[in-house]
This record gives sequence, structure tokens and C-alpha cells, in this order.
Amino acid sequence: MHSLLLLLATCSVQVIGKLRLSVFKWQKASWGAFVFCLLCHTASGQKIWTLEECLAFAQTHNLQIQQATLFQDKSRVQLHAAKNFFLPTVNARVRSAGNWGFLIDPSTNELSNQFNFGNQAALNFNLNLFDGFASSSQVKLRRQQMAAATYGHQTSSNAISLDIVYAFLQVLLSQEQLANSKLRAAYLVEQQRKVRMQAEKGILSKRDLLSLQSQVAAEDLLTVYAENNVEQALFTLSQVIGLPITETMAVKPVEISDQELTPDLMSEEVLTVAATVLPDLKAAQARVEAAHYAWQVGRATYKPVLALTAQLATRTSNYKTERFENQILDNLNRRVGLSLNVPLFSRFQMQSTDQLAKLDIEAARLSYQQVNQELNGKVRSAFLNYRAAAKKYQALQLQYGVIGEEHRYAAKMLELGGIDAVEYSITRSRLITAQSELVQAKYDCFFKQQMLNFYQGKPLAF
Repeated sequence: MHSLLLLLATCSVQVIGKLRLSVFKWQKASWGAFVFCLLCHTASGQKIWTLEECLAFAQTHNLQIQQATLFQDKSRVQLHAAKNFFLPTVNARVRSAGNWGFLIDPSTNELSNQFNFGNQAALNFNLNLFDGFASSSQVKLRRQQMAAATYGHQTSSNAISLDIVYAFLQVLLSQEQLANSKLRAAYLVEQQRKVRMQAEKGILSKRDLLSLQSQVAAEDLLTVYAENNVEQALFTLSQVIGLPITETMAVKPVEISDQELTPDLMSEEVLTVAATVLPDLKAAQARVEAAHYAWQVGRATYKPVLALTAQLATRTSNYKTERFENQILDNLNRRVGLSLNVPLFSRFQMQSTDQLAKLDIEAARLSYQQVNQELNGKVRSAFLNYRAAAKKYQALQLQYGVIGEEHRYAAKMLELGGIDAVEYSITRSRLITAQSELVQAKYDCFFKQQMLNFYQGKPLAF
């Protein structure tokens, strides 16, 4: 009798395998259609976000990117201001004053002891002919600082983009886990119906039916957890891209091909070379150059400053009987000259500034070496992590296939009374664990693959 049951179970498993009715078979197209229909039902009228739309939205709404943009704009203004140092300065000065008591009238040079009211006006011009190359060094300094800010903006943008890709994949992962839970629940309800029929015929006991009902309730609880994970993942993604907290979102499902998740994706040498063109390293190099020009700006204080000066001035006084406009023309004064300022002794402040600037250069060089070392470490780590993740995913695929066949066999044996519901629950628990591990491994492997593409300068899109 037992052999007959085994034979029937084996035949039934083959039939089920041919008809592809098992909901635990790894079918991406079916899962994608299920999730898409679920999204259309639950988010009717709601915008369905693609990864490209999330990345584009974050460029203008993410706070970290906005801060990097402001810093970039600030450096651009500083560069423009540094270029303006080559222009002359022009100042106008006007003064009106009344005096009481003994004084020498500045317009007549006469002694007086009566009230005096006078006006003075002057226009001053100053142009630096030589300032020890401080202005040119300042422009070069600001230009490197702007380059560092630009590369820093790209670095922030890249970091946020990776966060968005991870958050987006977490949404897809949670949605697939929810879809799997719903499909498992539907399959389990069908199993419960079949067991009830067998129990009514006396082939299975009521204990088996109650055990299966308990498993249905447990699966419903897993579905609730999965729904909460979807909501949490969507909320996290909306926060990363800068979506207002009052708005909700849904994402478009993406099919991930198994053929792309292979250990032999690319060589480590290619990744190491590609990492050198990332903005992180360029920003560090720009900071080294900026520190060098800052040192040159400080060195300019050792050198003399030669400037061209000019002044046009006039004055009026109530001591004179001439009319106001005549006094302005009569007292007109013109001056043109050269000004030379030579630093002789500054209490050793210039030496201290020079030493500090040299230390800043050395610190910037060490920072560059550290960034280069960390970047190469990240690239190598990403390469090794992806290769390990791809091998793990392939191993879990094989494991899931074996456990899936074992579960189908156990399910048929339960229907025929060959095993009880407790034994079936053990096999089903193993299947749930294997399925969860496989889904997580797939998205983990895919994310690590996207990181490798990022290190090569490829766009983050799928």
C-alpha cells in the first residue's frame, strides 16, 4: 500500500511539474505581472516611479545635493571676486562740518575764532601695479577650490544615486517577497481545501486539517509583515529622493535577468583603472593644488606692493565771499603718484603663516593618498563582494530547486495521506527560508553589480 502511494505521488509530481502549476517555481514574468497588477489596483491614479525618474528628482530635491550645489555656487562667486582684484578701486568722499572756536580755515589758511561751515569732496583712485603675484595666485586658488567643489558635488550626487539604487531595489525586494507570500497563501488555501476533502473521506485526520489551518494563519501574518516592509521601503525611498513626507509613491517593477548575475563579469584591473577617474580622487587632487596656491598667496606678503594712486579734491568755506560753485572750481586739487609698500618686520607673523601653509599642503597630499587608498580598497572590496554574491546566488538557486521539488513531493504525499501535516510543515518551512534567501541574494547580487558599473563610470539604470 505504501509503495502504491509513493508511485502515485511520484506521478503526480511529474504532472504538476509539466503543468507548471506550482506557485513556488521561480517565474519572474509571472511575479512581475502579479506585482504590476497589484500596484495598479492599490495605487490607481498614483504616479509610478522608474529608477531614472527617482535619480532625476533627487538632483533638485535631495537636501545633501542642494547643499553641495550651494557650495559650488559659492566657490563660483569667490572665483569671480578674485578676478575682480585686477580692477582698480575708486572711492568718493564728501564731508560737511561746522566749527566753533579758534581754528585755521582750511580754505583760506586764516586764523579765525568764529563759526565756520565748510564742505570737502574727493575722488580717489588706486590701482595695484605689482602685489607680489598675490592676485594671480588668488585666482588660481579660487579656480582649484571651484574644481574641488564641482567634484564634491559629483561625489555627493554619486553617493545619493547609490543610496537611491539600494532603496529602489529594497522596494522591489519587499514587493517580490509580498507577492511570494500572497502566492504561498493562495496555494496553502488550496492545500487546505484538498486536505479537508481527504479528512472528510477519513484518509487524513482532523489534526492534519487543524495543523494546516494554523499554517494558513501563520502565512497571513507573514503577508502582513511583508506589506509593512513594502510601505517602509517606499517611505525610505521617498525620503532619499526628497519627496515631501505627505506624498506617497509606487515604483515600476523591474525584471532582473539571471544571465547577467555571473561571477566572471569583468577584471579587477579594469575596475582599478576606472576608479582613478572618479570625482572623489579629482576633488582630492584639486584640494592639493588649492593648498599650493594658498601658500603662494601667503608668500606674496613678503614682497613689496607698488600701486598707482590719484585724487581729485575740492573744498568750500563760508569765510570766502565767492559763490559756492566758484569755490569748487578755484579749490580744485589734482594728485597723481606712486605708492610703494615694502614689508620689513611683522613680528615673525609672515614666517608663521608660511609654515602653516606648508603644513596645509602636506595635509592635502596625505588626504589625497588616503582617498586614493580608500577608493582602491572600495573597488577591490566591491569586486570581491560581487563575485562572492554571484556564487552565493547560483548555489541558492540549486538549493531552492531541490527544496522546491521536495516540497511538491511532500504536498502530494500529504494529499494522499502518506505524511501528516506536521511533517509537511517542516518541508514548507525549509521552502520559505530557501525562497527568502534566494530573493535576498538576487537583489544583493544585482546591487553589487550596479556598484561595479558605477565604478566604471556607467550610468545607474536598469
